[in-house]
Amino acid sequence: MKTASAKIKTLEFIKNSNGISRIELAKELDITPAGIGKIVNGFLKKGIIKEYGEGISTGGRKPLILRINEENIGMILGISLAPRFIQVSIGDINGKVLKTVKYSLEKKLLMKENNILKTVETIIKKELNRNKEISIISIIMNGMVESETGISIFSPHYNWKNIKLKELIEKKFNKRVFIENDVRGMALTEKIFGSCKDKHNFVVLSIGDGVGGSIFLNNSLYKGYGSISGELGHMVVKRNSSEKCSCGKRGCLETEVSNVAVIKKIISQIKLNNYSSLKNILNEKGTLNMEDIIKAVKEKDMLTLNIMNEAIYLTAHAIDGIISVINPEKIVLFGAIFKSSFLLKTLVNEIKKVTLDEQNYEIKVSEFSDNIYELSPFAVANYNIFKEI
Repeated sequence: MKTASAKIKTLEFIKNSNGISRIELAKELDITPAGIGKIVNGFLKKGIIKEYGEGISTGGRKPLILRINEENIGMILGISLAPRFIQVSIGDINGKVLKTVKYSLEKKLLMKENNILKTVETIIKKELNRNKEISIISIIMNGMVESETGISIFSPHYNWKNIKLKELIEKKFNKRVFIENDVRGMALTEKIFGSCKDKHNFVVLSIGDGVGGSIFLNNSLYKGYGSISGELGHMVVKRNSSEKCSCGKRGCLETEVSNVAVIKKIISQIKLNNYSSLKNILNEKGTLNMEDIIKAVKEKDMLTLNIMNEAIYLTAHAIDGIISVINPEKIVLFGAIFKSSFLLKTLVNEIKKVTLDEQNYEIKVSEFSDNIYELSPFAVANYNIFKEI
């Protein structure tokens, strides 16, 4: 095993274990005790890991247990910039969330980039004043992000273009800052804390107010040329669509299957006097949400079922394209639409119709769907800190 690969594997075992000894590492990785000792000593000198007491002896001296040195890394301030809210969390490198608060965003805040920037700066300043142990600020956000330089290339929800977010925050607060796209953050959460720890090739598909994707390829987060890979929402899936996307194209997956898109279609059909059990709810509230849609699916409302079945059909064919090109081990789904067991089963069956038996993939709804905005900034920090070692 090459030295660099041995270091990465050693660190992964230490990270994923609840404490492991040198001798256990040597057995797991099939490396000599001397080789493991050299790698471990290097990590100890850098303060990356720490010896935490003694393990059980199998004869001779009790082995020292190795764990990640959380104290040396410090606390992390996680900020998730979602289309309609900002989630602020404080936690550690292992994803233990100590505090989390959600701030709703008013529409007027989204009209100008400086409004959001000022809001973010105010939040950071307040949290840093309250907690002096924060050493890292990890920000995830919607849209196209160049994570290495920390530039928000394009955020349709915030009207941002080429905002040097990392540079701005680092200069203002003198802290280490990581910036990442929200769906890549979801993929990293699955890789570091979730069901894809042992997967080398997987894809995340998120359907919310928008549609996004992220690709983990050959055990690395794939970003592509220009760092804008994974824009699955802008795959054209309906050539004859009249719906124009924010990217300028028509018939994008986002304009056909996102929460915003399906709600818009259902409301439009109700206003054209097509029958739906959602009509009374629309009249009472003036709008609909995905909880209303999922309930209508469960109650077998025909108008809702027709629109959602088309959304599922288009999603299935987009996933078929992903499977054909990438051949992932697993596809992880995020989104309210997948909380409907009927729609999920329909999706799986539709995908089976268009894929080959030899394409051995697994489809799974993420266990983090309800708290992904809390967790993903810590996964992003974890990935970047250990990537540099």
